Amino acid sequence: MTVSVDNMTSETQTHSPMRRWTQRLVQSSDLGMAPVIAALVVIWAVFEILNPHFLTARNISNLSAQIVVTGTLALAETFVILLGMIDLSIGWSSVVAAAVFSVTTVFLNWPVWPCVGLGIGASVIVGMLQGLLVSRVGVPSFVVSLGGAMIAEGVSLAMLTPHGGSIPLSDNLSTMIGTLNIAPTWSWILSLGLFAVFAGVMVSQHLGRMKRGAGEGHSVFFAKLGALFVLLIAAVGTLCAYRGVPWLLLIFMAALFICAFLTKSTRFGRHLYAVGGNAEASRRAGINVRFIQLAAFTIAGALVGLGGLLDAARLGVASATVGDSDIMLNAVAAAVIGGTSLFGGRGSVYGALFGALVIASVTNGMDLIGAPSSIRFGVEGVILLVAITIDTLLRQRRLRSGRV
Repeated sequence: MTVSVDNMTSETQTHSPMRRWTQRLVQSSDLGMAPVIAALVVIWAVFEILNPHFLTARNISNLSAQIVVTGTLALAETFVILLGMIDLSIGWSSVVAAAVFSVTTVFLNWPVWPCVGLGIGASVIVGMLQGLLVSRVGVPSFVVSLGGAMIAEGVSLAMLTPHGGSIPLSDNLSTMIGTLNIAPTWSWILSLGLFAVFAGVMVSQHLGRMKRGAGEGHSVFFAKLGALFVLLIAAVGTLCAYRGVPWLLLIFMAALFICAFLTKSTRFGRHLYAVGGNAEASRRAGINVRFIQLAAFTIAGALVGLGGLLDAARLGVASATVGDSDIMLNAVAAAVIGGTSLFGGRGSVYGALFGALVIASVTNGMDLIGAPSSIRFGVEGVILLVAITIDTLLRQRRLRSGRV
């Protein structure tokens, strides 16, 4: 027995850090975003085989703009799902933001930037009111957000129906963000600048964890960081081969990094995961559970407002038909497909990016090969069910091992 243990210890010590990390991933009860990244690779490979135009610079540029609205709303949904809750109002709440912005800019002729604040502020109010009912009164989030969606729908229709249900946007800011790309030179400068800030924060966090005797080894960490840098170079290079990085994508990526910092590098973020994992234990540990819940819904409201304005800029119009589309379902699906657990307490805001990529890639690829919508919805449904099944099985493994 001693020989066996010694051999196992010796074998473990001789394994490289990368191999040990791979073994832990295979045996882990939390696979993170590994499944969605693998699914994305498969989806891209299949559509490239079926249509060689799928991975062209022009189509990748179109795809990068298509993920923005779903990704931004998925970011909002992630904050709520991390609590183990759901928000069904994000579709119509985003329309409220677009309606407020369009009415104030087109008919009242107010300056654009204050109108941006008013539009986002309208969605913040929706999120805050829902958060108050959930955190203070204890009403289930499903019921609260369903009622919030109905109220937001009524407000949106009251503002847009007198104008035919839609209001075209004509301000320069919306036109620039919705239709233009950043020049290639500036695309490289801004992208590398954002990555430098991101890498600096990540390295600082890694060194801090290493000092505390936690975290992964240097080789694994810098291998991941290097892989992200290679992906960035490939993505920006592809986009610059067409027309440059879309303004829509740059705004979304900036929001993504801010949310990542908020959830991973602040006390609020740690408390958010703790409350989602076990609200009662968090309360007994001294965490203000009500504040965390209210703050999460409020932040989600701000992101929903941003998503609504980006959608209006992309379409060039604030339209009530957006609320009746599958925008809310796609956002929830993107968050879940991206690895955020419906049971709360597990997931990453980066999953919103990859989940949105999966949804948009399926839609874009199906359009390129001329497949009917029925097949697209079926494929997206299968992907969502697989993601939820994996999440459920991993939770059961954690329950058996006593890690929940």
